[in-house]
Amino acid sequence: MTASTPADARQLFEDTLEMEMSPSSLISDAALAYNNEPKPDTTFTYAFALSRSRRDSERAYAIVLFDQLISDGYPHPVDCYYGKSVAFYLNKDYDSARAGVEDILRSNPGHQKARALHLATVAVMEEREKKMNLAVGSGVLAVGLGAAIGLAGILLGKKK
Repeated sequence: MTASTPADARQLFEDTLEMEMSPSSLISDAALAYNNEPKPDTTFTYAFALSRSRRDSERAYAIVLFDQLISDGYPHPVDCYYGKSVAFYLNKDYDSARAGVEDILRSNPGHQKARALHLATVAVMEEREKKMNLAVGSGVLAVGLGAAIGLAGILLGKKK
């Protein structure tokens, strides 16, 4: 199924992501493996599980672990950047999520999951901008209406 609008792309991505969320048992198993043998692959597995946690704090820790892997020269940095971007998205840090997937897409334009996440972040940011523009427009309208009513009151007051 393909999305025809940014909102459709966002919904499709979020539906897919919902199916990929980590159950607590997976996170616990990954944590045990990481604590028993903290090597790059167990760190990645743990970070990846945490990036799809339902808890903001666990997703934030996933970002820290991915950063550590990247700085240590982990051989799969694109997967780390994607995991970080998912965690940022789920934590509603859409600017960071978008920046992360744009970095991936510059070097790997065929990365389908990064494309889907990019479209979802664009959709969220467009929705946020529309809401902000609506709020600003409503505020301007209210100020203009208030000024017109005030001016009418002044003019009517002078006629007496």
